Amino acid sequence: MGYVDQVEEMMGFLKSTGYKVIADVSRRTLEIFEEKSLSDLAKRLGIDILRIDYGFTEEEMLEAAEAVPICLNASTITEKQAEFLRSTGYEFHAMHNFYPRPETGIDEQQFMRKNRMLSKYGIRVMAFIPGKENLRGPIHEGLPTLEKHRNLTSYHAYLEMRNRYEIQEVFVGDGILTETEAEYVLRLLKEGVYSIPVKLKQKRSILNQIFTVRIDSPKEIIRIQESREYAAPGEVISPFHTIERKRGAITLDNEGYKRYSGEVQIMRADFKADERVNVIGQVEDAYLDILDLIPNGEKIKLIDGH
Repeated sequence: MGYVDQVEEMMGFLKSTGYKVIADVSRRTLEIFEEKSLSDLAKRLGIDILRIDYGFTEEEMLEAAEAVPICLNASTITEKQAEFLRSTGYEFHAMHNFYPRPETGIDEQQFMRKNRMLSKYGIRVMAFIPGKENLRGPIHEGLPTLEKHRNLTSYHAYLEMRNRYEIQEVFVGDGILTETEAEYVLRLLKEGVYSIPVKLKQKRSILNQIFTVRIDSPKEIIRIQESREYAAPGEVISPFHTIERKRGAITLDNEGYKRYSGEVQIMRADFKADERVNVIGQVEDAYLDILDLIPNGEKIKLIDGH
């Protein structure tokens, strides 16, 4: 089976299983498939978005845009070009590059400036986060768009893209997510629930329960709306492990807090010890910073990190 047949078979399989395909297309691609236009190629292969390489004229791009959404390199789009693209009325996307070599990924300020400009003209932005298994050689150090994401967990990088930078189309640059991190991402996408990996000093009923972050939680604390409902009726919660509450500490108010006894909180900052507050666990170090990415009013689930 030749290359063209292999691609057609692969595309047929992907479409039959529900995948959407963004395809890089060059002048050489048209020659290989013996097609005269980008739109004909997209129709033949069932391509959902064409990512156009160098070598095509503006006229060819606009002709293709009549039939299929077009993706361009986010780094090279100027504001003048973005304004023109919006004036056409067609659907355009902008995809940031990924950066295999450490220290070459773009910085946060640069990323945000470009995205604000593109969003201003209605252009949807795409970006990459690093995977953690089977990373691409020869460097094997991930393919992130942002340099700051290179050594973060994929889940943390995804949450930043989604909640801090408002990027809705996020791709794993290379390799794959770990099974655990894929589970966290899918839970958020399908159920709207944020996973927080934790280590508890005592197994309690708060694990694997879905809670709500109180809408009035202050910046420095996640207050769990339903937590007191999980305290056993009439249970006396004695003072235990009333140590300093470090960022990421999971706390349980004891009997010293009277009617607040049983309330569970997660610290987003450091607090001094309080004899009325038991420290019952800790968010895993690798996930501490996701606490700042979970908005008030959202659903969370504490996952056993052991």
